[in-house]
Amino acid sequence: MSVRVGRETMRLWEEFVTPFLPKEHFLYRPYTEYTFRGIERGNEIIELFNYVKIPVGGKLTLDLGLGSGGISIAFSMRGARVVGIDIEKHYPRIACSWGRDNNVEIDAILASGANLPFKDEAFDLIVCNDVIEHVKDAKRCSEEISRALKRGGALYITCPNRIAPLIVARDGHYGLPLQSLMPKKLADAYVRAARRAVHDNVPYQPTFTGLVERFRKLGIELYSVELSMQFKSFHEPQNQKLVSKIKKTVAKYLPGVVEVYSKHFFLKWFTPLWRFIGVKKAR
Repeated sequence: MSVRVGRETMRLWEEFVTPFLPKEHFLYRPYTEYTFRGIERGNEIIELFNYVKIPVGGKLTLDLGLGSGGISIAFSMRGARVVGIDIEKHYPRIACSWGRDNNVEIDAILASGANLPFKDEAFDLIVCNDVIEHVKDAKRCSEEISRALKRGGALYITCPNRIAPLIVARDGHYGLPLQSLMPKKLADAYVRAARRAVHDNVPYQPTFTGLVERFRKLGIELYSVELSMQFKSFHEPQNQKLVSKIKKTVAKYLPGVVEVYSKHFFLKWFTPLWRFIGVKKAR
């Protein structure tokens, strides 16, 4: 699928980003490239929903943390009815412009995830991709997600794992070693000294168990995409025959070891980004 980024969209993007991230800054290019791969990320999320038999066509979907609109565009292209919100005033304009580049009309509004301007149980699906870690009041945002999601509706949410070796070596937001382990004030000083930002913009970094438990209390059961893929990989043929044979043997004779490793080490300590599909209880 060909994705277009028109001149007006780039003008709006540069108007927004260059005051704090000039073009000559070494982070400008990767940040811009990441932004305009948003439609690709949206399609990946759709495929995950399809994998668990949740079609997106015709579903009223909230894109919480719209950004430049890539996820909203992807879902709209697949037949979903999408509303996107963001707290940053420039993003709805950028998203609408990028949508027009790709023949999609984006319904984008300025709003906060901590105070969603929608009635209870309004949405069939909610997507919260690369957002929850940036929210100052994550507890309130989680409550609002649960309130706005229909019973039986589905949530897609991601969150970085601050203790994963890859994140500790180079965090995903600023590319700095050890930043994810630092207390807030020290992290603020660190990112300023490294000229990556004026302050650390990742205030919420929960544990795996803490995040899952928070949503469970709100009636949403989170299921780890990575855990599902990890279990699946032990039972699928591998290109390397020896690796495939070892995995099959372990899965057959030591299923408990596979489960303990996957749940308590792979997920909680090594996975750099947690991806969940959650389902709100029907009753």
